[in-house]
Amino acid sequence: MKLIAVLIFTLIGSISSKRSALRDMLLKKYDKTKRPVEYDDDILYANVSLTLKKIIELDILKGDIASNLILGFEWNDVNLKWTDSQYNISYINVKLSDVWYPNIQICNSVTGKFSFDDNKEVTVNRNGDVNLYIDKIFETYCRINVEKYPFDEHECDISVCFEHQMYVEETVGEFDYEVKLQSASNQWDFNFEKSDVENDNIVAVGFIIYGKRKVSSATITKIIPPIMLTLLVLSVHLLPPESGEKVSVAITVFLTNIVFLSETEKILGNNSQDASIYLMYLLILTLVSGCSSVFSIIVCKLYANQTGANTNSAPEITQESNGQRNRVGVSEISDEQNIKITATKPCKKHLLTYKKLDQIILLIIVIFLLLFIIISVSTSS
Repeated sequence: MKLIAVLIFTLIGSISSKRSALRDMLLKKYDKTKRPVEYDDDILYANVSLTLKKIIELDILKGDIASNLILGFEWNDVNLKWTDSQYNISYINVKLSDVWYPNIQICNSVTGKFSFDDNKEVTVNRNGDVNLYIDKIFETYCRINVEKYPFDEHECDISVCFEHQMYVEETVGEFDYEVKLQSASNQWDFNFEKSDVENDNIVAVGFIIYGKRKVSSATITKIIPPIMLTLLVLSVHLLPPESGEKVSVAITVFLTNIVFLSETEKILGNNSQDASIYLMYLLILTLVSGCSSVFSIIVCKLYANQTGANTNSAPEITQESNGQRNRVGVSEISDEQNIKITATKPCKKHLLTYKKLDQIILLIIVIFLLLFIIISVSTSS
């Protein structure tokens, strides 16, 4: 048993020494500043692969997506070849800083160009194929569209490209992507599609992530507030002015609309390609609520004028002082005490009563909101 272990360690040591000798031989006269091609006019093709391990977050406020990717490159280096008869080794590992490598980047990265780790090892096969893999979390830009929020769908590109070249010297050969999501999102349904872009001598390959919001209890909670606020705006004109709370209720509803509109605008941000129907409705509803408050004041004023409700029908309260003690009492109703009691004026016929005005305003608000909903749905579909 010990003999077998010794033989294994001896074999491993022998292979390791052979790899080191082969590495030293290949890199001795290697020039990493020159493109590894037979002729200067040859185009170097690099195969690219993308493996999506995990989608960390889709942030519509910042307009980006954070994902864990394995970015793979493979290219052929004519200066890093050897034959089996020399060393009987199929591959070696070398530092990235010791060899030439293509300057490929994530095109739409939020952080800009990423720097390659010089201490990263690449695998070199005997035929000169060099393989490099980068496992990293990338943040890339998305095309945010909250037009149909909270049933919104967004597009996020993850693209790989070379630097701009006046003459194409390096380009993408083959591209492949694989999705290995470790866990599903509680908020989004994701679909994927391959994308190829080529313009102005820039070649970009990658895939598109379509993120559609799931219909869940969280979605329902986003629909309930606008419905309740709408009902509250309408209920202002169902509340009779005789209650004495009509104006205060109208102003309270108006302030609630302002707060909810402000908070919703913070959540949705300003990165969307199209305006949000949800946000536009809240804006219109806030405007209607403000007008409703003004109309409520007019209705209450009209009610006071038409019914005489602004006069005092209760007896006046007199206050008598006696030394250091104040005594407050209600005087008896008599002609001698000269207490003025104003009787309610008899009702007169008016062309527009406060009740009719309230009904007209309510009808106008309902028609206006229905027209906005119908037009918004028809234009967005």
